[in-house]
Amino acid sequence: MKEEQKDLPPFVKTWKQFYVLLAVWLLVLIALFYAFTQYFK
Repeated sequence: MKEEQKDLPPFVKTWKQFYVLLAVWLLVLIALFYAFTQYFK
């Protein structure tokens, strides 16, 4: 195992994949919070 991959979570293989997954997760959270806010407006 490479030194740079040692710190990665087990469900991703590269740092780029990790950051893409993180960005998608944040967009999903933003959309959910927006929908929640609109529903209870």
